[in-house]
Amino acid sequence: MDNWYKFYLNDLGLGIDEHKSELNSFDFSSVLLKTHSSSIYGVIGDDMQRIKIKWISINKDPFNPDTYYAYGKTNVKGNVCEFTGVLKIRTIRLFPKEEYDMPSSSKVNPEKIGVLFCDYNLVENKRQLHTGVFKGVSASEFYIHKGKLFYNDLRASADDMSNNLFVGEWISNSTKKSKICFWGDYRVPNVSGFDCGAAVFSPCSKFDNKGWDDIDEAYNLNDQEALKRELEEWW
Repeated sequence: MDNWYKFYLNDLGLGIDEHKSELNSFDFSSVLLKTHSSSIYGVIGDDMQRIKIKWISINKDPFNPDTYYAYGKTNVKGNVCEFTGVLKIRTIRLFPKEEYDMPSSSKVNPEKIGVLFCDYNLVENKRQLHTGVFKGVSASEFYIHKGKLFYNDLRASADDMSNNLFVGEWISNSTKKSKICFWGDYRVPNVSGFDCGAAVFSPCSKFDNKGWDDIDEAYNLNDQEALKRELEEWW
């Protein structure tokens, strides 16, 4: 987790200046809530078991502008749990204009492009089955155009398009043991040997029995029943 955060912060072209006090007047909940659950992909445990995430609400604290309160649900092997928790802004960094790979086809010329980093602590409802706590660091890319905040989809056509990346662990309430848990929009961050897709997300076939079989069937084999399962509301 720490290595991933340091790499994102220091090696992907972000500037070194802190912009939290300047930009935390914006409400970043719209960025965090942008993507439909069916396009949020996650893994829990070293075996890359699939975890589905549904954000139901994220609200900014009106008195503490660096704090957001979240409510949502998780789904692992059909076991659905509610969670509540807090995302707290750690830092906000901007890309210098010359460091961001802006597509030539872009119809906007943002004044600012940056990343919101948060510490998150999400607690599943202990009255439900197989619950725990999610802890880690998230990275959400945004841009500001004509004074308004937007989810960064400027490179939506790029093969590596991803956003709202969450990298951390899940700690079981019953055993106190932890598992890796990573998720993100369109791609799973901080994993190797898992995603065999090039232009699109496609988990390697050896992980099909970990909840990923419908992805291949729906999007690569055009199986309409699998696509229906992928898009259904499970929450």
